[in-house]
Amino acid sequence: MKQRTPISSRKWKDITDFDLKVLSVVIIVLSLITIALVLYTFYLKMQKSKVEVIIKEVGTNTTPPTERTIKTATQTVIIVEPAKEATSLAVSIDTAARSTSTQLNQQTAGQEIKKDENLQMIRLETESTETANVNAQQPQQQTQEQSTQPKAEAEKQEQQQSEVNTYLKDITKFDYNLLVSRMAENLPESALRTVYLYTVDGETALKIAKLTQNYVIDRSGSKYYVLTLNNVMPELNPSKSIYTITTDPISSSKDAFKSVVNLRTVGISAFSISTKSGYIICLGIFTSENQAKSFYYSQDWTELSRYGHVKGAKVSKIGQ
Repeated sequence: MKQRTPISSRKWKDITDFDLKVLSVVIIVLSLITIALVLYTFYLKMQKSKVEVIIKEVGTNTTPPTERTIKTATQTVIIVEPAKEATSLAVSIDTAARSTSTQLNQQTAGQEIKKDENLQMIRLETESTETANVNAQQPQQQTQEQSTQPKAEAEKQEQQQSEVNTYLKDITKFDYNLLVSRMAENLPESALRTVYLYTVDGETALKIAKLTQNYVIDRSGSKYYVLTLNNVMPELNPSKSIYTITTDPISSSKDAFKSVVNLRTVGISAFSISTKSGYIICLGIFTSENQAKSFYYSQDWTELSRYGHVKGAKVSKIGQ
């Protein structure tokens, strides 16, 4: 009969697969128990860290905490009663704070009222000072105006002297064609309101032309009409208005200049006037409306349109 061998006497190589499975299960269970213990310990530490500590200030009217001991047959219970805070102190503190804030508000209001009064006093003093300065400056301004009047007259005289036509300075003999070639092509907008017309002979026309840079000359028989913007010879009692043929405004300054030059080549004393809406072409200088109408109806406007801008031509009066 065969004898059995105890398990404890087996060798390592005699361990079966079942034994390995049992061992692995035991190891896993122990590992889970260890992890659970670690987590539980961590949880207890977290609970201890969440304990809140409340510190209360103890005032003079605050009663300390008291202990009460209750004994039973099986155990002894000690009850600690919390301290009671005095509410009267809080009420008095709030009342004092409110009264203090009220006093501060009253003081600030009083200070603002004083500031407003000071500002009003300063404003009154400033206004009185400004009034005194204005009253003191008025005589000075009057004196300055009186002193500037002679200066203005002197400047006007100097301006008239500076307006001497340098292009005609050396001319001693009257030449109508030469004066036409040297007269102004364009006049400022003020020419629509203020002009001076001299009806003179040839020699006087040359003298007038020498006294100004802006002049326009035309003729009718043996008489010459000289148009200026300033009264360069008041002793001749010039007329302050003229009649002429005006066109619709033209926007291009080059076209206006070209029209003036081309119309002068056919014997028309043409010039332009600058306005806000453009350049008005003026054809001829006339002393009466009848002369202007006679010239208007004697022209072939279709032919003249080949030389320059004549659209909207009509008899007009410029000046006063």
